[in-house]
Amino acid sequence: MSKQHKVLAVGAGWRGSNSKSLFNGFIKNGCDVHIIETDGYFYNYSIPERLYMRVRKLPLKAKFQKFNTTIVRMIDAYQPDILFVVKGLWVTEEVVQYAKVKGITTIHLHPDFLFDDRYHTSTILNQAISSYDLVVTAKTTEVEKYKQYGCSRVHFMKYAYDPDIHYPVQLSVQEKINFQTDVAFVGRMEPFRADALNRIAMQGYDLKVWGTKWDKIPKNDVLNRYCEGRPIFCEEMAKVFQGAKISVGFLTQLSAEQHTARTFEIPACQGFFLGTRTEEHMDIFQPGVEADFFTTPEELLEKVAFYTQRDEIRQQITQKGYEKVIKMNATYEARVKEIIEMVRKEISYVM
Repeated sequence: MSKQHKVLAVGAGWRGSNSKSLFNGFIKNGCDVHIIETDGYFYNYSIPERLYMRVRKLPLKAKFQKFNTTIVRMIDAYQPDILFVVKGLWVTEEVVQYAKVKGITTIHLHPDFLFDDRYHTSTILNQAISSYDLVVTAKTTEVEKYKQYGCSRVHFMKYAYDPDIHYPVQLSVQEKINFQTDVAFVGRMEPFRADALNRIAMQGYDLKVWGTKWDKIPKNDVLNRYCEGRPIFCEEMAKVFQGAKISVGFLTQLSAEQHTARTFEIPACQGFFLGTRTEEHMDIFQPGVEADFFTTPEELLEKVAFYTQRDEIRQQITQKGYEKVIKMNATYEARVKEIIEMVRKEISYVM
């Protein structure tokens, strides 16, 4: 019988985050998991802290040192087999090397772009990344870049959905008022997305847009009427996908993104997935059968016009998409099992 893995997990601990679902995936795979949450150290910055970070590109020294000292102390006290870091913007190279000296397998998973997206990297992570035993990325285009940067072992792993969060829900009368709409989008504002959604808004469709940075769009855009002004998470996000006739799955324009967590989350909530056309999307879902895709804003508008008027076809595709993600078992538990198998295969970790 395999021994129980001891995993020291470092990352965001709020429910609905990729990291929290991954940590739960280790638990579901029979691991003993201790979590050091980054939430309490970072992200809720005061105005002075934000100004400091803008200049120094680092959090306040006291927080930064306390965070890394906590990891070292927990390595000594907990004696884990695996150090699993998700989006380790502030985990130093020295800490990673300390874990390796202790015989601990070190793994870093970045749910975003490390090389092409300035929002999700740091000098500290750039210095530490090649020290990890295994680097895991959900971005196909990043694999070779990690290798060229000096990372010896890089593993591509698709995104996932969390069945404890992303599942079909029944909307109450009030929830139908809040969430039912023709078209919905959940995500950060980017100019391409704003332009495409504004075109939909100008055609008079009922539209709901959730996420951050949408206050940055031009004040005269019709789209402003349909921006909810806040991000949305967990079961509430599932209600958005359930309530919309169409849930749009934009990919970022910051790099050559091929799929995201929404690729699986929307169908898992039994929502209709209308996503950006890419090779990976087309490989995951059969177009016009399990989901559908667009390339240009004009094609998106055409697909919105078609599917909002054809309930039966849309519902059939929605059901097929839901059945596909269930059949694929595209869950975080399955993805973590994949990581554990990679540890066994590539690093010869004794299970």
